[in-house]
Amino acid sequence: MSSLYLIPTPLGKQKENLSLPEYTLGVVRKLNIFIVENVRTTQSFLQWIGHPLKPYEPEFRILNKKTPDQEIYGFLNLLKNGDVGLMSEAGAPAVADPGSLLVRFAHDAGHKVVPLAGPSSILLALMGSGMNGQTFAFHGYLPVDDRERADTIRNLESESRNRKCTQIFMETPFRNQVMLEALINTCRPETRLCVASNLTMPDEWIKSRPIHKWKNDPVPDLTGKPALFLILA
Repeated sequence: MSSLYLIPTPLGKQKENLSLPEYTLGVVRKLNIFIVENVRTTQSFLQWIGHPLKPYEPEFRILNKKTPDQEIYGFLNLLKNGDVGLMSEAGAPAVADPGSLLVRFAHDAGHKVVPLAGPSSILLALMGSGMNGQTFAFHGYLPVDDRERADTIRNLESESRNRKCTQIFMETPFRNQVMLEALINTCRPETRLCVASNLTMPDEWIKSRPIHKWKNDPVPDLTGKPALFLILA
């Protein structure tokens, strides 16, 4: 039976390939059917890696957070015509991105699922944090409301302290500054906070230290920059 390949992509726009193994690129260049979040972005990526087909020749299907389950199940029909690639907008597909349901359907239908090597911002941030890499949890986005966000931060901090668990979460780039200030103002002084921004990019920035030290220095400007936040109490 045909295979579903899970294709990671760079975490930001780069002139040179600094994060994808040649083996991964070789597999992608052999595929002509893709399930993606955004066709235009995918076409640009395929051109960037030197895919032999012209931009309009591969077959594309859209899978995003609004795609109905029934339509996702229908994507299995594509696997009748050959191998298919599931591609993320940035980083690893089906990890903090749509796609896990399609992967499940592919397993249930007996297709081979092949995750390809490439960047994952979550793991890169954890690696660079100096925090517990044996026990950790990713929580996606925290509440937008100020009071709910503060309550959630306190709960995650308490869980981290009880289980020695690294808590990982993210925020949309235009709200990063609010999140950072909320963490500094809400967490206990001894809790460790790591901020990892623009990973794999030329201006990559990772800082990990206790809250009381974050309070003593000017707060960096993270506005508009992809970032992950990690705490360990």
